[in-house]
Amino acid sequence: MNLREFLHRLAGIVLVPIAMRGPFSFLRVWANKMRGVKIGKGAWVGYDSFIDQPPEIKESLVEIGENVGIGFRNNIFAHDSSPEWHGGHCIFQKVVIGKGVYLGANVTIMPGVTIGEGAVIGACALVNKDIPPHTVAVGVPARPIKRIVRKPDGTVEYVPMPQK
Repeated sequence: MNLREFLHRLAGIVLVPIAMRGPFSFLRVWANKMRGVKIGKGAWVGYDSFIDQPPEIKESLVEIGENVGIGFRNNIFAHDSSPEWHGGHCIFQKVVIGKGVYLGANVTIMPGVTIGEGAVIGACALVNKDIPPHTVAVGVPARPIKRIVRKPDGTVEYVPMPQK
């Protein structure tokens, strides 16, 4: 391990507690950005939320759009560390959270997931598949249950999705 890698890992050790438990959202956002997470303007990160960005990976594995609200105690994973299932190595997959998304408390997002713009994810959901834009998704695993329709007069309507 060279000096640069050592300093990068050391910064990760210092920044992770701030990124999760900093007293203010702007500190949690700043610490996650310093760790390499891409976070858009106006995003809010709730207390005790973990956003995965392994220090050995140089590119951002998690992209969070503008005006995203991340509730308390969320987990956003970008890698699967079950090497016995993957031939002895970790699998890294990008997570993309679109503009204007809101994640309720205690949501878990698995690697490789894209959450579309304007989606709402209910509390305690497990998101293991892509969520379309402008939908409400809930449950374990998360399933879209309503479509969010913005009307020209500014009101919002929640239209139930057909059940399969």
